[in-house]
Amino acid sequence: MKKLYTFWYSFQKSLLDPQYYKDIIKASYWFSFKYLFFLLTILSIVRSVQLGTEYLKVRSKIPEYIKIGKQELAALYPKELEVRISNGKLFTNVKEPYFIDFPKRFGDVGEQHLIAIDTKASPSAYKTYKSLVLATREVLVYPDKQQGESVTTKMYFFSDMKQSLYIDHSKYIKIVESINPFLVKLPSYIEIAVIVGLIIIPLFGGIFWASSTLFGLYILTIFVWIVAKLAKKNLDYNTLLRLGMHGATWAILFTFILDLTNKSTPGGFNIIFLLWMTFIVLKMKLDEPIVVTTTSQ
Repeated sequence: MKKLYTFWYSFQKSLLDPQYYKDIIKASYWFSFKYLFFLLTILSIVRSVQLGTEYLKVRSKIPEYIKIGKQELAALYPKELEVRISNGKLFTNVKEPYFIDFPKRFGDVGEQHLIAIDTKASPSAYKTYKSLVLATREVLVYPDKQQGESVTTKMYFFSDMKQSLYIDHSKYIKIVESINPFLVKLPSYIEIAVIVGLIIIPLFGGIFWASSTLFGLYILTIFVWIVAKLAKKNLDYNTLLRLGMHGATWAILFTFILDLTNKSTPGGFNIIFLLWMTFIVLKMKLDEPIVVTTTSQ
């Protein structure tokens, strides 16, 4: 209870009392690190509870979603299409280019196709087909990474297949039916995965979150140190780093709340942190030498 009280006291002061930061100067590095770690662990627990609540809202609908997914999967392959891959080359029985579209349940995807088959096409023509996947005579082209509107692709060469392949609608349906045993157990698998995830998030979320946040603070503190130098404040880099572990509270809460609402502000964390720390540095009056002690939380 004492540690919890100490954290709550430090949390409030870190948010609302600029003069508290003068007290932090006299504390140890581990006092500030434990504060940051505990704060992020608590937020990880909150995040876990939120995800669990969202899961409970859709839990009863999962069997219906799986049923619909199976129906769409079975209807995906056209009845007239036959595909054969032999000696590293693709052959079909349909007029090309041939397109397979996204299921209508996916919503309106505009002119985008799911698969385009054109054995006369060049892999470099991928973008002109407006398709997620392009199958040519010798390669399968599919997206790799997307940055803005630019998409990089990868290619799978049919020559890498060790055996020939033939598939038509009837064989495709048999493949879909073969996964029925897995689909029956899928709700249980999802339940286990969610429970394990909700346990792991609080246990390890604070560790990874604190590590990544601290890495960012090491960089951002350089700018705070420059501000301190310009303001002629007797604060070295290590001291400012410890102050930043508390000063990051506003920025952490801001980005966390945005994340809960599925929103984001690029650079929001950095801007809030730098503004708050600049205010703290300029507000701080250092009338006595800095003496670092070993305060524990």
